[in-house]
Amino acid sequence: MLLKIQKHRILLGSLGWLLWMLVVHPHPLDLAWGRGILLLAPLVIVPMATDILTHTSPFSASQLLPKIVKWQLPAAALFAVAFLSPNGWLSTICALPWVGVTISIAAVGLGEIRRGAWREGATFSLAAGMSYLSVAGIWAVMERLGFYPFGFDPEIVFLTIVHFHYAGFLLPVLAGLAAGRLGEGVFSQIICYFAVAGVGLLAAGITLTNFGIDTDWEMASAWLMAFSAAAVAVMHFRIAFLKNNSLKTRWLWIISASALLGGMLLAGLYGSRFLTPVSWLDIPMMRALHGSLNAVGFGLFAVWGWWMQVQKVTG
Repeated sequence: MLLKIQKHRILLGSLGWLLWMLVVHPHPLDLAWGRGILLLAPLVIVPMATDILTHTSPFSASQLLPKIVKWQLPAAALFAVAFLSPNGWLSTICALPWVGVTISIAAVGLGEIRRGAWREGATFSLAAGMSYLSVAGIWAVMERLGFYPFGFDPEIVFLTIVHFHYAGFLLPVLAGLAAGRLGEGVFSQIICYFAVAGVGLLAAGITLTNFGIDTDWEMASAWLMAFSAAAVAVMHFRIAFLKNNSLKTRWLWIISASALLGGMLLAGLYGSRFLTPVSWLDIPMMRALHGSLNAVGFGLFAVWGWWMQVQKVTG
């Protein structure tokens, strides 16, 4: 029974996410829509990415990743329960298993960085993305406890959890996969380093804005991340037209790259709000548009394409 659940965990996670969305039935401008975007990551996207990583060198040699795979679905299911419950000890306890999954994945990534993965852009990007995932888990515990560090607004704390599942974990991982597939020199390596750096710099910029110290840093880092992600989108456009891709995979990467370009344009505009404000582009609208484009349009479709590639190779 457990082996069947493990084998079909992607399908079960997808059905679980659809059920969650049907039961909650969130409006795109509501906070619940953001929760739906968040839960897509543990239920579907992170498990797919973990499958890919277990077949990607040097992570294929890890003895920990296959063990993590066994616990992803039950941990993600409890995480979904945590975000159906109000803040408190019950929801925190339900979130803890997923926190364990994120920290375990991060441990694998950090181990490769210590062994010198930072010397090569594609591998470093994969390892750094895995490491960033632990930030999402740690902040999820704080959010469920009702603890909001540094005086951040509760919604910013929640969006940090979402951000580090997608921009923190998934974007560097997909950048590393694309760079490895293209097999090119300096340009693709630089994109990988910038994709990793953009995550940390944007987090620092938002923190400086929150403390009232500076807004220019957030604006500059938002555009840096936007351009880095746009470069990752271009890489996916390019690999979509390489030989030996199925028609479905090709279209998944074309759609995902297009969605990422749109989502990053919105990110840059929102980051520039202190200089040139766009009246309609507030947090609820960013959650609905930017969040949906990045999570479903880019995240789900891009990782689905890579997952299909792995399934084709492994049978």
